[in-house]
Amino acid sequence: MPPAVALASVLALAAGCGGGAGTPKRDPRTVESEVGAQSVAVRQMTQVTGRTTAGAPPDGTPSDVSCDEDDDNSPDRQRLQMWSLYGVANTTLSEAMTHLAAGLPAHGWKVVQNGPDSSRNRNQEILAVHKATKIQLDATWMKGLDGHEPLITFYVSSPCFHASPTG
Repeated sequence: MPPAVALASVLALAAGCGGGAGTPKRDPRTVESEVGAQSVAVRQMTQVTGRTTAGAPPDGTPSDVSCDEDDDNSPDRQRLQMWSLYGVANTTLSEAMTHLAAGLPAHGWKVVQNGPDSSRNRNQEILAVHKATKIQLDATWMKGLDGHEPLITFYVSSPCFHASPTG
């Protein structure tokens, strides 16, 4: 399960979202469009042009995932777009995280956390919720201290919704 799904409850509380019987009915195409648009905005806020993995905006498409880890056929869905930015120096990735943290509030996001994650490497992590759409962001700068290439991972996801073509 991607970290963004695991963090959904923390971000959902910050966004004022709940699950279960109160899950809103939404048109999946509308939610996909919102997640895609916010992914593009997040990528632009970094002000870095590096290499990206498959799924990166603007060409990547959000995936459809179940909100119920035990029932992939659950009608409660979530749209998730994940990708990584890499191929640039750590100093450039540091600047990207600085630009992102500064740009989020101006673009309607509430930053819930900006600091070290719980990993041994204490990677910088930004968790944020878009105020209007309740879309959630988890951006983590992995500095490559473990010998891997430095990169920033992005998870941009919708809150859970009950798929309904009428929204």
